[in-house]
Amino acid sequence: MTESIVPSLAEAAEALAGNGLFRLFGRSLAEEILARSRRRSLPAGGVLFHRGDPGDSAFVLLDGALEVLVDIGGRQVCLAVLHPYQLVGEIAVFANQPRIATVVARGEARVLCLERQDMLQVVCANPAVAWAIIADLGRRLATVNTPLAFLSTATQLLRDDTVDGEALAAMAANMGNLGPFADTFGTMVREIQAKQERRRDMAMAREIQDSVLPKGLRLAGDRLAIHAVIRPMKEVGGDLYDYFMVDDRHLAVVMADVSGKGVPAALFMVMLRTVMRAVAMPGMQPHEVLARANALLAEDNDACMFVTVFFGLLDIRSGRLAYVNAGHNPTYLLAAAGPAGELSANGAALGIRGDACFESRSVQLEAGDLLFLYTDGVTEAFSEQHEQYGETRLVRLLEASRRLSVAPLVAAVMSDLDGFTAGQEQSDDISCLALAFRPSA
Repeated sequence: MTESIVPSLAEAAEALAGNGLFRLFGRSLAEEILARSRRRSLPAGGVLFHRGDPGDSAFVLLDGALEVLVDIGGRQVCLAVLHPYQLVGEIAVFANQPRIATVVARGEARVLCLERQDMLQVVCANPAVAWAIIADLGRRLATVNTPLAFLSTATQLLRDDTVDGEALAAMAANMGNLGPFADTFGTMVREIQAKQERRRDMAMAREIQDSVLPKGLRLAGDRLAIHAVIRPMKEVGGDLYDYFMVDDRHLAVVMADVSGKGVPAALFMVMLRTVMRAVAMPGMQPHEVLARANALLAEDNDACMFVTVFFGLLDIRSGRLAYVNAGHNPTYLLAAAGPAGELSANGAALGIRGDACFESRSVQLEAGDLLFLYTDGVTEAFSEQHEQYGETRLVRLLEASRRLSVAPLVAAVMSDLDGFTAGQEQSDDISCLALAFRPSA
């Protein structure tokens, strides 16, 4: 910052005395202020003072424009623009307090700098100056009180998320003389409206996704008990569990995990659910069902998404389970007696190669046996110490809970998982399903 050259004291005093607040002071007082002050030039973007700086001087803008910036939500927002012959910084001078805002030059600007001691001497010697400054402050406060009340109300409504877009727009239109701040608030309103609309859209998407999950079995009677939960990491997710009767004897069970998160994964998940139900026909084996589903999913898969799937067909009369595990986590078989068994992966994920082959395997379920299916959001959950939940801990919990029915078993797993993560942010979609076979019921 450099000293600027004023042509003459008389010319400067005349210009100052004829404008703004200084019209009330008169020519002689304007000359006194000029004599006591320093002239400063600011380049474009130059800082006159920062928020928190000592309030040791007041300033009069001679030419150019100054922006008054306040910190809101981690960013600086322009509260007002000052024009020539306006006074700034006098409140901090009189109150002997740090600056409450940052003031920068919008373009090149010149200011007069009046130190606290000199300003107080001028005010003490000229009571009219004090009255004029008080009157000017009162005028400025009157112009901002109503907009600030609107801002306060709007902030509370936004915090409670109870205001609609039209109400916010009306508030922005009543910002009065806050000028640039009103524009900034209007931008915030539009951002909030967009976020509210997105939340509504995502809530509807979540409802649609939830609606495709099975609600119960109509044909299996009391031969089976099934319970499942799904907890997306975001509003919607790429996990899927499904079960449905292929005919009056065979139950299809699906547990799947789509690559990726959020909306793309959710769309692929819905596609998978539709395809699986469309291609699973009576008399088919699991490998045939997955081969057809895979061919459809891999076709025109420009996004290169894939999905791991456990697909089983359970004969609800005999207890024979034919299955394919296409790259998915192992399914655990909790026999009525003995340790937990593992139905491990025996095929590639779907959607990668349309000509992939799959192999069906089978296992015999006895009365009281239970199947537990899950996605890797369970075993790959992290504790506060960055430890993984892991399969060992899951198996240990399943074996300790083998006498529970399906709903309490799933609840026990979710509760243990929540205790392990202890409030850590969820890093993946979480799903699990328990199926109990009880043909004697």
